Order: sequence, then structure tokens, then C-alpha cells
Amino acid sequence: MIGDLWVLAARLEDPARDGVTVAEPRMLALVAEDGEAQRVDGWIPVDRVEWDAWRAAAGRYLAVVQSAGAALGAAERRAQRAAGRLLPGPRRRAAHAAETEFLVAAGDYAAAVRAATTAYWPIHCEIERRLESQAAARRWLEIRGRFAGQGIEPVWGWSLRELDPEQGPGLVELTVFRWDGEATAAPADFVSPDRFGAQELDRELLRLRAEWTVRRIVWAEAARRRVEEENGGVPFALWWRAVTARVDASEKVVPPRSPGDAFTGPPPAGPGRRRVEVLQLPE
Repeated sequence: MIGDLWVLAARLEDPARDGVTVAEPRMLALVAEDGEAQRVDGWIPVDRVEWDAWRAAAGRYLAVVQSAGAALGAAERRAQRAAGRLLPGPRRRAAHAAETEFLVAAGDYAAAVRAATTAYWPIHCEIERRLESQAAARRWLEIRGRFAGQGIEPVWGWSLRELDPEQGPGLVELTVFRWDGEATAAPADFVSPDRFGAQELDRELLRLRAEWTVRRIVWAEAARRRVEEENGGVPFALWWRAVTARVDASEKVVPPRSPGDAFTGPPPAGPGRRRVEVLQLPE
């Protein structure tokens, strides 16, 4: 079952070292306990195959970096001991050789970190993607909570104008307005007799788009401004999305991929996938 585990993501040891140029970032990995690595806030869904495979890959990354780090450390200690001997002859040549060995080890370390990072990068990016998905879901829950209970007042209406009955029968323009504010001033062939709450209007617009060929939906500027003023300047489109969403935001999680899938982007929506559905999001 995909996503049957919720695990903590953490950052592995920083590969940067004094005296060595390392451009690669710290890698994200999955951990079993908080104290195993630096914790990153948020838990992500994985399946058991991913858990085993990703942990093993992180182990290989660490093994490469630690092995190269041990060789670099040994070369650095030899160079430091040799630098303290200011004697002529063979010992001075040995000091120069130790310094050269350290420079070579520094280059080898940077190359090893780069290779290990390249091998582990797809997993790091997928963990980061799921963390971002969880953060977005939490932010969406906060937005939904802020506007909970709003949009239920039956104040919304619509008008319909057929654009060209002779050349394009059924081609219409819809205007959305509020009955408790400025009614639409545009000419209309039909005005809705009913008044709707936000969710009811969202479904009504979907019905109209199925019944007519709707070229565009015009949202009355006065209605948009009123909503924004009542909500402290929150953009109208965000408010509308929050009060008309069909599925609770706790279910708005990017589905994990199967282990064999390529890491190219979020999977396309398909049958059975759950998502936040916004039918008529204003522009």
C-alpha cells in the first residue's frame, strides 16, 4: 500500500569541510528517531519499499562521504605534523609531499561528495517535494479555518447574455454579482431569480457551463471589492477557493510514487485520486 507509513525527514551531516570547496547541499533522508540527524519539521508518507530503499541509499551516501572524509582527515594530520618540522633535506621534502597529498585528498573528497550527491539526488528531491506538499496542506488548512462558515449567505446571483444568437446560438457571457450590492449594469437576456451561497453558486455555474457554451464569466468588480474589504484585503480568488473547496485540505497530499517511477514531477490526476476541487475559480 503506497503511503502506509508516515516518517520523519531529517538532514544528514553537512558535507562541507574547512579547506575544501564543496558546493553540494545537505541531503534530506528518512530517520527512525529524532536524535539520528538534524530534524526537519514535518512527516511525509512513504511505502515500505521506499522506506527500505531510501534508507539504504542514504547509508551508501554517508559511507562514501565518511570514507572520503577519513582519508582527507588522515592526510590533513600528516600535513600538519610535517609542517611543524622546519628541517632541511629529506624531511623538508617529506613535508612538501605531505602537503601535496593533502591537496590531492581534498580534491578526491570534493569529487566523492559530488558523486554521492548525484547518486542520491532523486531521492533527496522527492523527499523535499513531499515535505513541501505537507507544508502546503497545512497552510491550506489554516486558510480554510480562517474562512470557515463564510460564503453561506444567499447573496450571489448571475445574469446571462447571448453573444450572437444568429451566428453562434448558445454562446453566452455570464456575469456574477451580489444581490445586496450593485447589480450588474451589463445588458442581460436572463437574470437568475434565485439567490445563492458561494458553494451553491459554484455548482450553479457548473450547471450553466454544461447547458450553454460559456465564452467567459465576468465577476462584478463591486462584488469582488466588497469581499476583499470584509476580509482585510485577502484576494477574492483565494477567498472564493477557500469557501467553495469540495474536499477537506487534510486530504490534499501529493500521492507518493511507486519505486520504479521517474522523478520528473507530480503524477497526473487520474481516476480515484482525491484533490481539492475548485469548479469556478475567478481570475
